[in-house]
Amino acid sequence: MNSLAHTLEELLKAPRKTLESLLPMGSIGEIPQQLKKIFSFDYEDKPLEEKFFAAHRHWLKLLHDYYFRVEHAGHLAEVTELAKREKVILISNHANTLEAALICYYFYSRHLGLVRTLVYKEAFRLPLVREFFRSGQCIPISVAAGKEALKKDHILLFPEGMDFIKHYIKRDYVVKFHKGFLNIAKEYLQENPGKKVHIVPVGHDGIDYTIKFWVINHPFLVEKFIKPFLHYPYLVIPKAPLVFPSKAIFNWGRPRAVGLEELKSEKSLIKLTHEFRGDIVRLRHRARQLRKLSKQTESSPGEV
Repeated sequence: MNSLAHTLEELLKAPRKTLESLLPMGSIGEIPQQLKKIFSFDYEDKPLEEKFFAAHRHWLKLLHDYYFRVEHAGHLAEVTELAKREKVILISNHANTLEAALICYYFYSRHLGLVRTLVYKEAFRLPLVREFFRSGQCIPISVAAGKEALKKDHILLFPEGMDFIKHYIKRDYVVKFHKGFLNIAKEYLQENPGKKVHIVPVGHDGIDYTIKFWVINHPFLVEKFIKPFLHYPYLVIPKAPLVFPSKAIFNWGRPRAVGLEELKSEKSLIKLTHEFRGDIVRLRHRARQLRKLSKQTESSPGEV
């Protein structure tokens, strides 16, 4: 059986496994109560067991291999060897959260360990979305949470934070990076003197073309109608066709070892933040070039 046929066969089993991940109690009699919880606006950030993340691998493989036709480039060998030896901090440009699922799947499929994605706290109030975050082993972002997670697993952060939405208002807008990922490294190193933390930048292109949004961020509407209910600084409404397939390239940067000496002062934190931002901008630019070349090759398969 070829790879695609096997994936499609496994995909037929996926709805039940996905339902089990959302309804972990497993009892038919408890389903109405679980459904009520899933569609509520109650806050819940406790990750589900890792087995529920594994249940999503069939969907993720389909998205990764056949829907977005993801290609990986850059310092893959270095990242792979490093991730086998120690836990790393992954940072990436932000598009629409799908990139987090694909990065986590890349590590999972190569047996490099679990990646915990740190996400905006209020996302754990969103009906249904909350359950996918929990089953995906995501945790609410904070320096303390990131430090604790790094002791056992790899972690993934988006230094653009919630400002990433500006990409949808003004295409290719370059967002200022937050330094939370460096503060996590600093606190981790303060508890582990003499060690270093490796930070891996990832720049990708293509994912941000998959979902188009109308962005509602007018100050009056946000303060009166959005924040009181969703606690979000904006509201996005997906445009049809919701998810549109788009070739995606992930360009993996060279891991960088950071020691406590480099993180002691606010000035050094700001300097490093700018440097990592520059790395990701360059990685994303190269990913865009590779994506264009790949699309040209696919459209002209007969040319040498």
